[in-house]
Amino acid sequence: MPARRVTTVTVPVDGRSAVAFESYRDRTPLLTILAARPGLLVTLTLPERIDAGHVRFARDLAALTARYATEVERSYRGLPSLPVPAPTPA
Repeated sequence: MPARRVTTVTVPVDGRSAVAFESYRDRTPLLTILAARPGLLVTLTLPERIDAGHVRFARDLAALTARYATEVERSYRGLPSLPVPAPTPA
């Protein structure tokens, strides 16, 4: 069985990169990530009908983004990385 191909994009960020969140009363929210060089704009959108998988993705995104922010700040302050937590059994 051949290996599945996966598209990977690595984008360097700098001080001009940004994120934005927009919430709407009658439609799903938008999360936008903007990298300045090279120019890249990614907007995460949802269908009108949201299921448990969408909620799980959003929660995972929030948790991993918080860990990323912590590691970036620790690196900036010259602190060592935190230990990687052990996986939770399913």
